[in-house]
Amino acid sequence: MKTLVIVSHPEMANSLVQNFLKASATPFQDEVTWHDLATIQQLDIAAEQALLRNHERIIFQFPLYWYAAPASLKTWLDTVLTGEFAFSGRMPLQGKSLGVVVSTGIAGKHFQAGGSEQATLSEILRPYELVARKLGMTYLPPLAIHQFSYLTETARQLWLVDYQRYLTQTTFNFEQKVAWFEQQLRHRQSAATDSEQQQQLALLADQLTEQGELLTDLGWQVQLIRQEEGEG
Repeated sequence: MKTLVIVSHPEMANSLVQNFLKASATPFQDEVTWHDLATIQQLDIAAEQALLRNHERIIFQFPLYWYAAPASLKTWLDTVLTGEFAFSGRMPLQGKSLGVVVSTGIAGKHFQAGGSEQATLSEILRPYELVARKLGMTYLPPLAIHQFSYLTETARQLWLVDYQRYLTQTTFNFEQKVAWFEQQLRHRQSAATDSEQQQQLALLADQLTEQGELLTDLGWQVQLIRQEEGEG
């Protein structure tokens, strides 16, 4: 799967979170295309549409400014998603997936019923879900990062993994999550130059596979028990 990350930020060079995300995507350069709208002087509509055709997952990534994305993303949407391209004929984006990665300057607890923002992020980002539906795309649950500058290093590393999975994991179930982690461990194992480190990574990957299979079996057993209880 190839992923296109369309980044809308007016001050990319000064953005701590956007530069962190860019570095997080770097190990996946063969799978992920980083597309910074701030670097484009004039949109080449045909080239932008070709990018969309050549990727299976499209990500809109931006900071939340006054409950919306920065102006460059709106300009991109209005310019690139022409009616002739998006709706007529074969609908070239149909079957692809659309995700949103959004950063905010306030805590996530404020984006909920009773919170100070009086709206959830899902409500605020609803227009992108409607765009996805109009284009025949699958809309992914948004990935939000709140107050990045206040996160501990451990929290940032955990979020890094979530972000990398969001860009590269095909589906978001437990089995795919385990498979993704195993794949990353195997990749690190093959890239390691120290034999002891290779052995440790191989052991971790094997243990992860075994535990994942065990948990999957337990999940099926729980599901069967619930079905039997329901029938009873």
